[in-house]
Amino acid sequence: MKITYTRHAEDKLERPDIKKFKVDKTLIENSLGKSKHKNKTKSGEFAHFVSISVRHDLRIIYDIIGTDIKVITFHIAKKGRYDKT
Repeated sequence: MKITYTRHAEDKLERPDIKKFKVDKTLIENSLGKSKHKNKTKSGEFAHFVSISVRHDLRIIYDIIGTDIKVITFHIAKKGRYDKT
């Protein structure tokens, strides 16, 4: 399984607000590699959540192309922001 990133995701890794939470490619790749479940977003991509602090989750939006994964974007959200009710 090969993991690639869009230019948007690559650029986002360099932002100071993202670095503050110690988000890097290693964290993203380890999280996606261990993922057993796939949640679909409204637009058809997949979403995966990782807890990065007591109050925050990392939401990774990605697509599966054959056996490879393409990370489209990711963002930090308060816990519970994307919980299904």
